Amino acid sequence: MPSIGPLHLLLVTWMLHVAMEQAQAQALPVGGPKDTARSAVAAAEGRPGQRSPTNVLPPKVWREVDAAVARALDWLAAQQQPDGSFPTLERGQPAVTSLCMMAFAAHGHAPGAGRYGQNLDRAIDYVMSCQKENGLVTLIGPDGPRISRQVSQEIGACVPYNHAISSLVLSEVYGVSSLDLARRLQPAIHKSLSATLEMQRWPKDVPADLGGWRYLHDSGDLDSDLSVTSWQLMFLRSARNAGFDVPKERIDDAIAFVRRSYDKQDGIFVYSTRRPSRTRSMAGAGILALAHAGLHDTEEAQQAGAWLLRHGFDQYNGVIPNAPSDRYHYGAFICCQAMYQLGGDYWEQFYPPVVQGALAHQQADGSWPNDSQFNDSPYGNAYSTALVVIMLGAPNQLLPIFQR
Repeated sequence: MPSIGPLHLLLVTWMLHVAMEQAQAQALPVGGPKDTARSAVAAAEGRPGQRSPTNVLPPKVWREVDAAVARALDWLAAQQQPDGSFPTLERGQPAVTSLCMMAFAAHGHAPGAGRYGQNLDRAIDYVMSCQKENGLVTLIGPDGPRISRQVSQEIGACVPYNHAISSLVLSEVYGVSSLDLARRLQPAIHKSLSATLEMQRWPKDVPADLGGWRYLHDSGDLDSDLSVTSWQLMFLRSARNAGFDVPKERIDDAIAFVRRSYDKQDGIFVYSTRRPSRTRSMAGAGILALAHAGLHDTEEAQQAGAWLLRHGFDQYNGVIPNAPSDRYHYGAFICCQAMYQLGGDYWEQFYPPVVQGALAHQQADGSWPNDSQFNDSPYGNAYSTALVVIMLGAPNQLLPIFQR
């Protein structure tokens, strides 16, 4: 699939906004039975009725997807807490709440308008209330004017994910916000950027870790890993796209770290060259990171895509052998975005089996079960449900950070 140039991207964005307005005018949610967002993507790509990322499923299955998403979003909205959060462990906040926000946005819902506008407004307020004086966006973490690294391992491992995921979502929301909300978000995003850029420059014991991020506490043998780095990089790209000042060399440094995380022998991106955990989520994170730099057609991305096709998600909530860190829902979410970026056969072979597995295992109340992996299971099924809903919404192309 050819890359989209600036004018083409503008056309896609305009058509998506038109699609959303048409859907709202018809009292149809974007992502509903007449999914105008997907139609706009197909038309903007110039391939209506031909080979298009939106044509990988027959109309009957798309209707099933739309119905499943509608039930899931209703369920998610009903789980929202009085403070605006969505339920999970405290140490997973506000990242899980932010992923729930992303689930609504992936299907055309925006703050302050429509069926779920108030839900999103409350969630934004909650996420912003979690930001510390030092810029970190996390419910539990060090406060004060400077970022302290003197925290427990449990907290230190969670803070960077909370910060990067939540900052990314605030940046994505900024681009579709009202003027008043944008004015509120702007200083919060500036503080988030300062924190992210500061953490990127923390001392590294070995040159291989330069440009990346890791935990808040000093974990000893590693100073960067692909998992945390991929989220921080997404935030930087989103903020730069939204008009914030993000030095290009910082993104270039992060991409260089990602490329060093590629294992040529196995054709896959790994957690760290010194701790080469081979999981589907790391393969997807590497592909997606390169895509954000416009490197869709590199050998690394294509080899990792081929590896993912051999290690797919056909078994719902299953993990690949000999990979205790492999996670189903998180992996399916990140790999779905990655394979959409690769397009062509990668996408056509990857997406339909994942969709069938998700549809077959949606629970009667509209949610999906907790993840089977021992680390992710405690975060609950608002977390897993949000990830499935975002995954199902990839062809809508309504989240700027995941647009091809």
